Amino acid sequence: MKEAAKTLDLRNMPPFERHSRIFEMWNILKEGETLKIINDHEPKPLYYQFEAEHKGQFEWNYEKQGPEYWIFTIKKILDKVDRKQEIKSLIKQLKTDDDISRLKEKAKDILKNISPTDLGLIEQEIIEEGATRKEMRKLCDVHLEVMKESMGKQEMNLKPGHPIHTLMEEHKMILDFIDKLKRTVKKIETAKGFDDVPKELEMLEHIAEHLVEADKHYQREEDVIFPELEKVGITEPPEIMREEHDCLKPKKSKLLEIASKRNIPYNQFVKKVKELAEYLAKELPNHIYKEDNILYPMAIQVIPKGEWAGIKKKCDKIGYCCFTPGY
Repeated sequence: MKEAAKTLDLRNMPPFERHSRIFEMWNILKEGETLKIINDHEPKPLYYQFEAEHKGQFEWNYEKQGPEYWIFTIKKILDKVDRKQEIKSLIKQLKTDDDISRLKEKAKDILKNISPTDLGLIEQEIIEEGATRKEMRKLCDVHLEVMKESMGKQEMNLKPGHPIHTLMEEHKMILDFIDKLKRTVKKIETAKGFDDVPKELEMLEHIAEHLVEADKHYQREEDVIFPELEKVGITEPPEIMREEHDCLKPKKSKLLEIASKRNIPYNQFVKKVKELAEYLAKELPNHIYKEDNILYPMAIQVIPKGEWAGIKKKCDKIGYCCFTPGY
């Protein structure tokens, strides 16, 4: 639950006491906490003082700007240098998968107030300093867990036809295929042989074909969206997503191969299909969540609005999946 801001009304306070009282309350704020101030004049001198003494450590927002009184908030944030050091320390502790759940509470405090764009830029700096992408993917997993608990899906209010809107709509379809895959595999698993589940085998092949068809979705990301991010200096988050694509593609292709050929004993067929389905059912939703809530908001934030018409033309040239809504 969002914590209420601490409020300080200066209007009836002697002027010589005001600044000392403000900084007294500021100093006891924890990271992420906010001080709301009500004042009887525009607080420009105070803002300049914060800029001089706490640059990069606060967010300043107005709720009311005169003429009788001003209301503004000052939120305490960790500056980028300190935040990067904390994230680097967190990465060093992520040596096993068990660490993700063990460090989740600590990660919440570090990651909860960081924007997708800032996280991407910090990840990039850390990799340039020697961290591996494998380590950064573990950090993404932790950030993913924190985000799933603390927020719903990001709303960007994009119109149909916008390249990111199309990608996100395709994600919904892919997640639907994953749900169908899990149900279908469960039925196949309980059967004794191929002849017992003809409809389910047909459905399995249909799902696998569509998951492979999603490679066009990846191509639009890799050939159009990622280069646009790289133009503005964001290189590592796209590289992490490319690596995940490279892990997902062969699994989907293998599932289609097995589903269409079925040239092995049924028990071996079930075992292989189950292994591939479990992998895809775990990794694909996680990958999609990261793109929907980290990579895509980052793209909307940093790619100039005037570039999106040209981006759409490039996406149109590559083409869409057979399941793309409105295709």
